[in-house]
Amino acid sequence: MMMYKRGDEGFDVALDKLEKKFFHNAGGPDAEEIWNRNKRELKEDKWISFYGTNSQIAHMIKRNRLDIKAVRVMRDGAELYYDPDAIKAFYTLVRLRD
Repeated sequence: MMMYKRGDEGFDVALDKLEKKFFHNAGGPDAEEIWNRNKRELKEDKWISFYGTNSQIAHMIKRNRLDIKAVRVMRDGAELYYDPDAIKAFYTLVRLRD
């Protein structure tokens, strides 16, 4: 497991590799997508994290690469750490169906 922060050597390379690895990757039946908005992380680290094991990683990198503050690369997935000001409130991410 490797952690890269923006400005570290290897940060952009790690994002490029993750984007390529998870492009069109459904992740199988156990694929996960987890948003984590933790008050302590917001206060101390000033970030919100997204963990995924499928193509959502590639989508997140492609759509909002500039606001990624750090990335943790794991064997089966990755965790992206975002500037909280760049992420809309979570209730706007959920669309109710009639």
